[in-house]
Amino acid sequence: MAKAKVKAKAKKPVAKKQPALKKKPATKKPAKKKPAAKKPVVKKKPPPKKPAASGPPKLHVPKGAARQRLRDALAWVDDFVADCRRRASEMGTARWPVADTPELVGLERWATELATTDREAGVCALVLAAQYGLPRILAAGGSELDGMGYRGDEMLDGASVESQLDRCARWVDNPSAANVQAVEDGFDRTRQMHTWDPDLQPHDLKSYFWYSEIGQLASAAIVKGEGDTTRNSYFYWPAAVCAGRGLVIAARGLRGEGADIVEIIRELYGAMTA
Repeated sequence: MAKAKVKAKAKKPVAKKQPALKKKPATKKPAKKKPAAKKPVVKKKPPPKKPAASGPPKLHVPKGAARQRLRDALAWVDDFVADCRRRASEMGTARWPVADTPELVGLERWATELATTDREAGVCALVLAAQYGLPRILAAGGSELDGMGYRGDEMLDGASVESQLDRCARWVDNPSAANVQAVEDGFDRTRQMHTWDPDLQPHDLKSYFWYSEIGQLASAAIVKGEGDTTRNSYFYWPAAVCAGRGLVIAARGLRGEGADIVEIIRELYGAMTA
């Protein structure tokens, strides 16, 4: 037999080993910063409260031509209370609910009529009545009125009542553009509620709270024009109506428990004719 030729097995090429991948060095995590120690909060001390104003209100008192015209308008009246009652009995504008007696209805009508024909004299009547009443209601309210916008630098969104009446008095004597602007600057146009709102009307025991609106009404009688008497705010009333209703507020603020409205109106008449 022929010897079978044995083929030599072909050697498989040795696979070259891939070089080992170099390991990337592990990235070091940034060290966490320690939170900075909080500085102690130093509370600011509130500014010291101004002491409540003391002494009588500091007010400019009208003494010019408008005051004389006011005296002339009242010179022929023998009995002002009787004249107010007569006016209330006549046909006229609808009664303002705050004017809850015939004397107050007539007082409002008289002052509104005067301010319609002579604005300066009408505002003068209101300013003099309010200046008569302000020290009296401050005495009656005492510390209860401190910091509530009645005196000096005290104010909420407008000037204090004292400052408003002072500005209005200066306008009465000199109705210049500068004095109109001073009244406007002190007039609070953001007020949304009034003391005559049904839920806010003060009891006669605290009647002095009516005066929170007296400076606003005097100011409105200067800066307002025409308006709507049926609305509930001096922001809408005509200027003359603001003056008339301001006189009612001047009287209501003095009508404490047991006070006689007839005597109050006589006192206001004396202040207006002095």
